[in-house]
Order: sequence, then C-alpha cells, then structure tokens
Amino acid sequence: MKADYAHIVMGCRRHDRRAQQALYDSLAPMAMGVCMRYMQSRAEAQDVMQDGFIKVFEKIGRLRDPESLPAWVRKVMVNECLMRLREVEHHLLADDVQVEGVTLPLDPFATEEVVLALQRLAPAQRLAFNLVEVEGYTFEETADRMHSSEVNVRALLSRAKCRLRELLTERKAIE
Repeated sequence: MKADYAHIVMGCRRHDRRAQQALYDSLAPMAMGVCMRYMQSRAEAQDVMQDGFIKVFEKIGRLRDPESLPAWVRKVMVNECLMRLREVEHHLLADDVQVEGVTLPLDPFATEEVVLALQRLAPAQRLAFNLVEVEGYTFEETADRMHSSEVNVRALLSRAKCRLRELLTERKAIE
C-alpha cells in the first residue's frame, strides 16, 4: 500500500499529529536502515533518527514535491548522521595514503550481517564506505563532505572493504 504523500505532507505542514504519525510510520524503517549503516550502535542510530525526524517536521514546508518525500527524508537522515559524526568524532581521518581499490563480494551475506560488520568499522572507514558505495557519492563529493582529500577517501574505502571482507569471512567461518 503506497502512502498518500501529498496528504501526509499537507497535514504535517499544519502540524497535524496524525499526519506526522503516518509519515513516521511509513518512513521510519527506511530511516533507521540509513542511520544503522552510519552509526556504531542501534542506540546511536535511534538517537540520530529521532533528531532527523525533528528536522523533517520542522522543515517540511521546504519540500516542493510531496512525491519525493522518501528521498528527501533519506537525505535528511544521511545529513544528520554526517553532522553527528563530525560533532562526536573530530579526529576521524587518518593521514593521506595512496591505496589501490578493492572489491567486496556481498552476495553470500545477509543484509543484517553486513550492517553489523559496518558498525564494527572505524568511523572514518564506515563513513567513506557509506558515502561512496551506498549513497553513490563520487570520491570528490565524499572528500568534500568528510573535509579530507580524495586520496584519503580512497585509502579509507580500501581499508573499509578489506576490513569488511575480514569480518564477513570470519563470521561465515564461525557458522
């Protein structure tokens, strides 16, 4: 059942609690998935998601196309995660290092296993992986968002992929 986003957005603009609840109910699972990929624990992800929804409700008047609501909420959540990571972890980034890219085969792994492995990455590695591989940002865009260089983003991504491979392979060996 597809949500009637135009009706929900209009209600949220009027501060209608039922419309706000409908927005939350329809998009919270997606928002939590986004936050879980960026944050290290479920509690952190829930906290960031709550702050993200507060921003959504405060700024819903800026949304031009109600049908783009899910994409807009996703963007708000990503930005909220990035802001939280910048606030909490000032020293995320390692020194610039040139490293060749590495591919990560995810086929044999369940989404939950991948999310758990992502949460075990160093914060800067997790951030680089999410922005490039999940959100689809270029290295240049990622470097800009991370206040770093493209070379450093490539190095972090490479390390993230290697560490993910180790964690996922280790997990499969245990089972």
